Amino acid sequence: EEEQPPCGLCGAAAAPYTCPRCNRRLCSLGCYRGHGGCAEAFYREQVLQALETERDPPPGRDRLASAFRRLRQLGEAEDAAGPLGRDLWKSLSPAERAGFQRLLSSGEAATLLPAWRPWWWRRRRLVEELGKPQAGEEEEDEDEEAAAGPPPLLPAVVTPLSSLRAPPPSPLLPFQLPNVLFGYAFALSLHGGDETLLPELPAAVLDVSAALRGRRAFASAAEALHAARYDVSVAGYPQCPLGDAGTVLAVVQILEGREGRTDGEDVAVALLHLERLFRKGESHLPKEERRRFGNARRKCRYLLAWSREAPETLAALAEEARVVHAGVVREAAALSEEAERGCGGP
Repeated sequence: EEEQPPCGLCGAAAAPYTCPRCNRRLCSLGCYRGHGGCAEAFYREQVLQALETERDPPPGRDRLASAFRRLRQLGEAEDAAGPLGRDLWKSLSPAERAGFQRLLSSGEAATLLPAWRPWWWRRRRLVEELGKPQAGEEEEDEDEEAAAGPPPLLPAVVTPLSSLRAPPPSPLLPFQLPNVLFGYAFALSLHGGDETLLPELPAAVLDVSAALRGRRAFASAAEALHAARYDVSVAGYPQCPLGDAGTVLAVVQILEGREGRTDGEDVAVALLHLERLFRKGESHLPKEERRRFGNARRKCRYLLAWSREAPETLAALAEEARVVHAGVVREAAALSEEAERGCGGP
């Protein structure tokens, strides 16, 4: 058996972690952080490269189209149809244009939009983040929250961490959680909450969450979230309805929890729901392919047991995830400015 190299920072014999950028072997969270922001910088660079459709796009129309494509990926391009929308309109036949106008004028177009909302959705919190609610908005908030899907049930008793046959938690374990929750929110939103899409829905979680695919270590919540964003960009999936910024915000909301819930309850609900999805997905796979779902399911169970005993850590993760969300929003705002300069106006 090949001998494992020692820690590249302190020389310790046991060094189970590897930096994805410099491949240095590291033994602990202290050494992982001590060798610099190498891993987080690696994932951020990969995300930004994936968002760039061209390194040096030509001026004019192609550059503008590139900005719009990147805005769509961030989920922030609702009001940025611009010349791309006009091109689509020109491609429609007279009959198609008349039909579209009829849908708009009659209000039927609204019925074509999906009514599903994730169970963690809370319109009131979004209103508070954007500014003071307008008159009559409180009633609308209640309707919005009523439209959200019911949360999965949480059992009265969760198996304590000490009862699981597993090694003690690593100091890097907390940073696995944002990566897992990003994959959960992305996949559930991508499939509109349709749990009959098996094994596609849990398979999408695995494609996006490296923490569930294998022994991937992260030194911060930011690194974990950037890694998930990068995995979305290379997995070939379309952007989910939440968008890139919205998926990061979903992680924040789950970590913070809804009003009236105990600390960590929404995290436990998400992990238990994900564990059940993997269990259901296993039955739709050939026997030889079930192992990866089973491993992911056990990882969810372990994180569930740990999270019930670490409410203060969950709050710290939520704060760090909120900083990441603010950065993604700023990135989208910069792209909007670029698009507006190309359009000559809003």
